[in-house]
This record gives sequence, C-alpha cells and structure tokens, in this order.
Amino acid sequence: MRTIENLIELMTNIQKIDEYLASKKDPEFSFAINLVKKGTCFVATKINDSYKFYPSRFIGYDSNSMEAHLNNEHRDGRETNPAISEILGNKPIPNTGLDKLYKEYCETLGFTANDKGTFGVERKYWNVLTDIK
Repeated sequence: MRTIENLIELMTNIQKIDEYLASKKDPEFSFAINLVKKGTCFVATKINDSYKFYPSRFIGYDSNSMEAHLNNEHRDGRETNPAISEILGNKPIPNTGLDKLYKEYCETLGFTANDKGTFGVERKYWNVLTDIK
C-alpha cells in the first residue's frame, strides 16, 4: 500500500478510525480499539478540550480501512512514521503529558492502557494537532 502524502489523506484515515469507534459495531469497533491499544506511535489531536490518539501504522497508509489494513502483510511503522513526519514537519517523541492523556483516552474507550507500546517500546507522539476535523 502507498503511504500518505498530504494532510487530507492523513485526515481521511483519522476520520475512518473515528467512524469505527463511533459506530460501536463489531468487527470495526473492536478493530479500532485494538489499533489504539497496541499502537506505539500516535498522532494526538485536541478537539474541544478532548484528546484523541491515532496509531501511525493505520493512519499512515493512503485510503486505509479495516479490510485494507488486515490484508496489508507489509504494514510497518518504519514506512508510515516517516510519511507522517514529512507531513507534520516533526518526528514523534516520548511525551509524558501526552502519555497520561493517552491513558485517559483509553479509559474512555473502555480499557486500561498498557504501560508501554507493542513489544515494550515507549510510546511516542507527534505534536498535538489542535482543533482539526
């Protein structure tokens, strides 16, 4: 799959995750929960004083969907992270404040966040995108 090349493609994928979470219908809902639960690098957004977190391995591929993601055997943050960094103009970094907000977000989704990302790796975040839709 091709990685994203612009902010519109990034936002399209962010909206797709939001759709899956808002539907509360499986299998899409559980799929989106697992993406958030197992992620390591996230784009953090603030909308109306509420934070949401979007995993790079999903939002970094163009026109992604549950079906496309599950059929992409080569999905890898080493591909998507540079694409997202190019668009946002910075690299993801550890951030204790955002990590605390990530854990609070996970609780709103109905689960307790793991102490670390997948494979015990410290979670990283791109600078918060404020009030995007």
